Amino acid sequence: MRRIITLLRTSGLLILACLSGQIVLAQEESEQEDRPVRSPYEAVMLVDFPTTKTPVKGAVEIHIHHRFGTFGNGFSDLLGIYAPANIRMGVKYGLTDKLALGFGTEKNHKMQEFSLAYRILDQTRSDKMPVAVMYYGNAVIDARAKEVFGVNFKGSHRLSYFNQLIVSRKFSSSFTLHAGASFSHFNSVDSLLEHDKIALHVGGRLKIWSDNSLVFEYTQPLEPNNFAEHVELTNPPKAGLSLGLELGTSTHAFQVFVSNYQEIIPQQNVSFNQNDFFDGGALVGFNITVRL
Repeated sequence: MRRIITLLRTSGLLILACLSGQIVLAQEESEQEDRPVRSPYEAVMLVDFPTTKTPVKGAVEIHIHHRFGTFGNGFSDLLGIYAPANIRMGVKYGLTDKLALGFGTEKNHKMQEFSLAYRILDQTRSDKMPVAVMYYGNAVIDARAKEVFGVNFKGSHRLSYFNQLIVSRKFSSSFTLHAGASFSHFNSVDSLLEHDKIALHVGGRLKIWSDNSLVFEYTQPLEPNNFAEHVELTNPPKAGLSLGLELGTSTHAFQVFVSNYQEIIPQQNVSFNQNDFFDGGALVGFNITVRL
């Protein structure tokens, strides 16, 4: 009888241990599924606008953005390669796993850019949260000579701002798509230009092998509600289109592309772009991201 009781106790303990192990495994699997999806994007920038990726906590990234001249002059300047180019160099730091701060400086308008990116939501592997949501914003100082700003110059005339809300979804291991809306503001502009501009954005990444992908972006500035009453406004901004190839490694991301945006700073492109992608306004550019 004692042997039977001992055997029953041992069997009960084994059953309890198995059940406990199964519960622990189930909890671990659930926690694993609720983690963010892996690598929806390779870099924090797709081409000219941000993705829903930020550097991990404590990580530092160095960014180099280069835009050649447009194709408009044909082979006289080798399709823009010999034409005046625009360059931006910047750094971004992961303050937390969701919050990143950045600084960059741009050549054409001597723009000094201070930026912030915050991932509000992450898409989870279980699809409990089906999308990622991120806010991106910047404040920019135009450091050109004050004569550029005309009479009655004030220091605040140098400032401009960009705010964007981005929603993305990784549909498969190879395809991610995002859409967003942005609001740009310039404290000082020419009397025939707009201080504010709202735009809609869409972009995506399609892996073709390993960590190498095709990327695209399209941006559509919206006309103001009272545009018909302000036909005297100088040349409203043209839509932006970028098509490119992205090459990624554990420490670098490199994008080479054709685009009609040359100004690099987002509010400059959204508010003032006059390059037509299909009418000689396209150009070659590249971005380099180095993770330290």
